[in-house]
Amino acid sequence: MSIGLAVALIGLTSLALAILLVPLLLRRRADGSREAYNLRVYRDQLAEVERDLGRGLLSPEQAEAARAEIGRRILGLQYGATGPHPDPPPQAGEGGTRREAVGGWGLTAATACVLLLPFAAWLLYAQLGSPALPDQPFAERAAAAKAVASGVQHLDLGKAVAKIEAHLKEHPEDLTGWLLLARTEISVGQYAEAADAYRHAADLSGHRADILGDWGEAQVLAAGGTVTPAAREAFQAALADKESAPRSRYYLALAQSQQGDTKAALQGWVDLAGDSPADAEWLPLLRQRIAEAATTLGVDPASLKTSSGMPSPAAVAATAQATADASPEERRAMILAMVGNLAARLEQQPDDVEGWARLGRSYMVLKEPQKARDAYGRALKLKPDDAALRQAYAEASRAAEPGAAQPSR
Repeated sequence: MSIGLAVALIGLTSLALAILLVPLLLRRRADGSREAYNLRVYRDQLAEVERDLGRGLLSPEQAEAARAEIGRRILGLQYGATGPHPDPPPQAGEGGTRREAVGGWGLTAATACVLLLPFAAWLLYAQLGSPALPDQPFAERAAAAKAVASGVQHLDLGKAVAKIEAHLKEHPEDLTGWLLLARTEISVGQYAEAADAYRHAADLSGHRADILGDWGEAQVLAAGGTVTPAAREAFQAALADKESAPRSRYYLALAQSQQGDTKAALQGWVDLAGDSPADAEWLPLLRQRIAEAATTLGVDPASLKTSSGMPSPAAVAATAQATADASPEERRAMILAMVGNLAARLEQQPDDVEGWARLGRSYMVLKEPQKARDAYGRALKLKPDDAALRQAYAEASRAAEPGAAQPSR
């Protein structure tokens, strides 16, 4: 070993000893247990996670991961293997003196252990160390660490569930415990168990709106994505909570779609999109649902409006983005499917003037002027005094004549 390396080792060892010894030598009796303070901090962190989730700063997956981690820390603090363990009461007199003496011996022993630690480390390194061993590539170290961390996290969450369940058997009225259990079960994929835990929490809370929303979502997850009647009732009651109301509105519209009322579901999603901030984290999923429902109904995205009659730019952008991301063949297939669904619906609802006009415009885009002329003709029969319809019918008729130039749209 070179002199420079030895000096560096001695310097680092001295620094480590100083870091360990100074707190020991300056330590005095603790003023009291910090458990209550730490517990308040963790609960504040849980509240902050809920606020961030409501503001769209965290995704549901990130929020659940954060809740699980904070819950694990609370368990380590509050629900140990032997249950809650408050600090022992202070003692005075002879017992107190004896404890101080034992504390003094403990401090001496701790100091001695710290001083002996570097010598033990040097001896071990002399026997087991391999300074010439080549370094492991960072990618391999990262992959190994990730695998270990994943296993440890799963194991920790499994232990956390067992500890919370044991605690709740003795304290079934603990609302916080039921919420911790439900969120932990969600994070490990035990959705049915999570739904049952949320049911207990909802009952204990007096059916608090935000907890009812969590309960409804857990039921949907447990049912493989189906909004069950019980979940629908929970979401209906959960609308009273403003922060989680968008989630309830989304699932209530999904329930309508699953029951076959796609038109009502589309209107519900369009209304939700109109009420949502531009950076809301649920908009991508919402836009996907709107695009699918619009295609199923054969509805022109440009015609989508909220229930109050206002255009919904977010809803229009949903289908526009879905169309823009597709290839030319896929875009044409999407348009053809939309037009086909619209034509089929109009055969069932032949009195829809706007629908026939929309169908005529769609056929003109597809460069099928004969079909466009027929659609405009149906619209004119229902509204013969509409000048715009007469003009559109005339244009489609000219384009449908043999040898006429096709519209370049």
